[in-house]
Amino acid sequence: MIRGSKIALLACGSFNPPTNLHFRMMERAKDFLEVEHGCHVVTGIMSPVADHFGKKDLVSSVHRFRMLELGSASSHWIKPDNWECSRNQWTRTLEVLQHHQEKVQKAFGNDTKLMLVCGGDMVDSFQRILPNGENLWNPSDIEKILGEYGLIVLEREGASPETTLAGISVASKHLSNIFIIQDPAFPNGVSSTRLREALKQGKSIRYCTPDPVIDYILEHNLYRS
Repeated sequence: MIRGSKIALLACGSFNPPTNLHFRMMERAKDFLEVEHGCHVVTGIMSPVADHFGKKDLVSSVHRFRMLELGSASSHWIKPDNWECSRNQWTRTLEVLQHHQEKVQKAFGNDTKLMLVCGGDMVDSFQRILPNGENLWNPSDIEKILGEYGLIVLEREGASPETTLAGISVASKHLSNIFIIQDPAFPNGVSSTRLREALKQGKSIRYCTPDPVIDYILEHNLYRS
């Protein structure tokens, strides 16, 4: 990465529901790039998956997108985008990156670089094998993501992104494009799964996600048994 680069950040995921950690992950990535590498982060995009992703307990993308809007309303630079979740099919992450690369370069100039922000658990999924024996991630997609875009990975409880990347031969060619970072100010293990389980049990999730997101969940009776 060239010091002083103009960067746009993209986070993909279910956001089911979004948590404080999802928003904090974007803020921490921005802080890392600007403070430690002298870059200028021009925007942060949060892209929820489409309903066709087929994940258990996945509520409608209408709800997930609206929760992202509510949760990021106080941010001047983080914006949810509904291109991916409005499609009638699951979209590979590489295709989402390609779509947003075009958009950010039109908006901020051709010298803008798009990078993928994720948790260590997403990196661990790079080597996941599906029940039918196929790879969850296409190896050629991984190489293009690492080589053409780059990763900012926030360490997460129970994840081993360094070990996973060490086992991917193409990763060694793109080490200058991969940044694994910690968040000393907010070393949090909160997850959407834990929030859903708490809600199913009728327990409070206050201070785990922004209040407007909680109010929306309660108003629409989401994630209840």
